[in-house]
Amino acid sequence: MRSPLRPTRLAALLLALGFAAGVQAEALPAVVDKVLLQQPSVRSAQALLRAADAQITQARSDFLPSVGLSYRNADSRDETQGRPIDRNIRRSDASLRWNLFNGGADTARVQAGGLYRDAAEADLDNVLEQVSYEITEAYSDIVRLRQTVDSLGATLARQERVEAGVARRVDAGRIAPAELDLMRVRLIQNRALLGQLRAQLGTAEYRYRLLTGQAPEQLETPAIRPADGDGDIDALVERIHERNPRLRAALQRAAARKAEIGVARGSFFPAVDLSYSKRLDNTTIPVPVSDTDRSGQMQVSLDIPLGGKNLGRHTEAVERHQAAQADADDLMMKVSKDITDLQRQYNEARQIAPQLEQRVIAAQRVSATYELHFEAGRRSLNDLSITQDDLFNAQRALIENRAQQTTLQAQLLGLAGELRSALRTRYRPAPIAPELLGTAYVPAPLVAAPVPTVEAAPAPQVEVLTPANPGSPAAAEAAEPTLRARLDAWQAAWVARDYDAYRAFYVADFKPGKGRSTAEWEAERRQRLAGAVAPAVRIEALRLKARGGERFSTVFVQHYRAGNYRDTVRKQLDWVKADGQWKIAAETVLAPPKPAPAADTPPSPQGE
Repeated sequence: MRSPLRPTRLAALLLALGFAAGVQAEALPAVVDKVLLQQPSVRSAQALLRAADAQITQARSDFLPSVGLSYRNADSRDETQGRPIDRNIRRSDASLRWNLFNGGADTARVQAGGLYRDAAEADLDNVLEQVSYEITEAYSDIVRLRQTVDSLGATLARQERVEAGVARRVDAGRIAPAELDLMRVRLIQNRALLGQLRAQLGTAEYRYRLLTGQAPEQLETPAIRPADGDGDIDALVERIHERNPRLRAALQRAAARKAEIGVARGSFFPAVDLSYSKRLDNTTIPVPVSDTDRSGQMQVSLDIPLGGKNLGRHTEAVERHQAAQADADDLMMKVSKDITDLQRQYNEARQIAPQLEQRVIAAQRVSATYELHFEAGRRSLNDLSITQDDLFNAQRALIENRAQQTTLQAQLLGLAGELRSALRTRYRPAPIAPELLGTAYVPAPLVAAPVPTVEAAPAPQVEVLTPANPGSPAAAEAAEPTLRARLDAWQAAWVARDYDAYRAFYVADFKPGKGRSTAEWEAERRQRLAGAVAPAVRIEALRLKARGGERFSTVFVQHYRAGNYRDTVRKQLDWVKADGQWKIAAETVLAPPKPAPAADTPPSPQGE
């Protein structure tokens, strides 16, 4: 008896309905820009930066003189020779005091304040980069876990289909009941793993809500385009040493500690102060016999420090500077080690990525083939179960590799203080094709067949004829040299594995068909071009057909070879004018591939 609708199928159904509703995925840069300045750690760093600015203002005020004003209004009752006298005194005085010399302590104090302010600004940059990385990590973690859950759900769906078939065979007495028990054991194991993954996903989504203050509705697979020079470890280390916010803050604090030595050194010198006081008004009723109505006084004072207090202060400043410099040197060593480790891990993850995709495709074919063999009685149920688990493990490794590339690259960019700018200028989504994740069901016979993926939706099977328009032959003849040159350049970009040049030959909104978006097609073509081993493309039997207006089609036979894989197809490219250039609006394979007899390995996704 068939089991009721399980949560895995219900989740897949709800997910499909969500995508069908056309919910727009929220890109990672938009999330970072929206919530970055709301983080408590960022607000704290901003407050400390404002406090450092206030300290500079305080230090600069020591250069200015101090002004004093005093006013006295006193009533008193005196007795003179036994007679009481009521006396009233109103007196106004002004004073000015200015420090003329203190050994340069004020100048050193302002310099130290400026360096501490620079350190606070670097701390703010460091916090912004760290929070940006935390959001990136949380975002990628949710995408990774959701993709893994979806892939495992598809694996469970395949195993449930096999379980139903095995149950029918057991009921018919064709196989032993132990085979059904084996299938159920596999299902229970994977359902337990699905529960663990869902728990991890719930934790990741809660952490994301804490960081961003919003629920992770629709997220896309994030990726950051590598920049030129990122592969040079020496140049990367040098760049990070110059730009790392945390290291810059440590160096600025060490410099500020050095300036504080100047403050302590100034205490060894005498302090010279100039003061001037003046009586502005004096009214006393009754008038005394003698009093000062108006006066002015200037005074220069010299204070010479004695004792060991200043010597101890200077020693303390020197030792604190040495400690701050040692901390900065230690941090530089740690940053250098972190850079080297992260760069090696990132390079390894990038290099293995094409092979992981090939592993998934190969595992899909093996699993589909074993499913057909099991139906035909040529493979055991245990063999089929192992291949299904191997397929999920391959899909999981591919998913984790994508997430690892993003987080490692984000860490490196954060160390260089460039993560926020990279998210704004070099971010692009890189979704994994549903066929690779197993979430798009393909019948086993089609998966097992060694047919490469077609890069465009098949065009209607109609005969291609030149329109009976007197201007068409002339237009085709005039456009032929330009289109031949564009076709040669397209072929050269493909062979050179230059994705940017290759992508430029297609219209901006190129529709690859098969339900895929332009972004998915771009990500897939980027990976296949990068993973192709010594590709070679040869075109022959080229024909040019006018379609009317500014539309032409080139039909040709394409011979493709990469590594041990090769095929031959008949292809049609439809060209239109866009931005003053002939660009490809549609790409159609008119005939199935014909594998060459010399190929000694199954087709790989490196080709078309």
